[in-house]
Amino acid sequence: MTFDEIQLHIDLNVVDGDFVLNDSLSPATLQKADVIAQDIKHRILESGLLVKLVGLRNENGIKPILTELELLIEKDDRLKPGSINIIKNDNGLSIDAKTRQYGGNHEI
Repeated sequence: MTFDEIQLHIDLNVVDGDFVLNDSLSPATLQKADVIAQDIKHRILESGLLVKLVGLRNENGIKPILTELELLIEKDDRLKPGSINIIKNDNGLSIDAKTRQYGGNHEI
């Protein structure tokens, strides 16, 4: 077994506060960068910063909160510093970042 085969990041898949079940009704799991993305989603939800964005339309009010979000995400040691990109669009926020171990851009 090589180091690349060892799965360092494994977690249960949680969507809308509930475990996702697979076909055999066992909790489904996430691996690799998907685990990191899920952890960051939960960190963002628990921070309360998204509540501050509700109803804001003024760019001068939105940008400081997006900066706070970026700094919050930057605290995760599994991400490459400076690789986080937060885009506000009509559907909400889109966050991309590069992981240290898995490389590439991953949507969070």
